[in-house]
Amino acid sequence: MNMKKLSLIFVGLLLACCHSFGQTNHFVRLKAMVGDWSGTGSGFGNNKSQIESSCQLVMGGQYLEIKNESRFDPTERNPEGEHHIDRGFISYDKSRDVIVYRQFNNEGYVNQYVLNDSLSNDSLLVFDTEVIENFVPGGKARWTVKILSDNQIETSFEVSFPKKDYTCFGVNKLTKKK
Repeated sequence: MNMKKLSLIFVGLLLACCHSFGQTNHFVRLKAMVGDWSGTGSGFGNNKSQIESSCQLVMGGQYLEIKNESRFDPTERNPEGEHHIDRGFISYDKSRDVIVYRQFNNEGYVNQYVLNDSLSNDSLLVFDTEVIENFVPGGKARWTVKILSDNQIETSFEVSFPKKDYTCFGVNKLTKKK
């Protein structure tokens, strides 16, 4: 076999492998989120919060598991402060060809988001709710992740009440733990 044919076969195999990986690894766009994070937040009805967050591939890479815990400083209105916990999983829905994030909050809300491809890019991931359990009928939420660098992200949470525009409820600035 001559070198030219061998090179063509090699390139063809390489392209086939890369193409196959791209089809099966739907979380490649979300890789910047993977890791353990800590930081601070502002908004959410309080001035400040301390945040611990984790985003890990689980179950053989089929899902991304997200764990967030925020402790809010005491305020005059809430002298004991608050403790927010949410857990969730991101999956790939083959039948719709979309990335879905299901989030469960200790306040009783359950959000089902989809990645909004038209608003997302390499440094911005926008998740819009399809369904919210235990919330105002017709209300919507948006969770946005801005990738600032390899070890810094900023997340924001916005809510829209029926027939109203989105309003930012809070922003978190997170740094990847080493």
